[in-house]
Amino acid sequence: MDEALVFGPTFEALARALSLRLTPEATVQFKAMGVDFERLLPAYPFETWVKAMDLGSQLVMPNASEKERHLAMGRRMVDSYGESLVGKALLTAIRVIGPRRMLERMARNLRTANNYTETKVTAGADGSYELWCSKVASTAFYCGMLRRGVELAGGKSPTVESTAHDGSGATFLIRWT
Repeated sequence: MDEALVFGPTFEALARALSLRLTPEATVQFKAMGVDFERLLPAYPFETWVKAMDLGSQLVMPNASEKERHLAMGRRMVDSYGESLVGKALLTAIRVIGPRRMLERMARNLRTANNYTETKVTAGADGSYELWCSKVASTAFYCGMLRRGVELAGGKSPTVESTAHDGSGATFLIRWT
């Protein structure tokens, strides 16, 4: 596979998610890692995304644990990404197709943000879904993102938990009413 890249609009969504927290000092920190929100590149290496998302989460919730920060940032990113042109189309589609079909199309959904995500979804007999995603740096970020996505797709009271995580990816158990 070629280099894993996260697309510029995802970084644009990060800037929106940070809003007033993107102070001059924070801007300097992002520029030090190669992210200039005034002149975004078409894509960034996966490792840059991981660092930028973590720094953003620290700016949003400085006194929270890493897990709490990443969970909140995952939720914020879905809402912020939904304000972009591509994100608006994606959120409109998931509202129409519902949470089950959203999960079945998750690889396509996530590919609007990056070039590397692969997924596999399995329906459980109890109505739950198991979703495996490749190349997951933060399971908490994905839990927040998936939970918010299920909510926006019409799932009531969703729960998302990480059940496995290794070098190839992570597995999540997803339920809703």
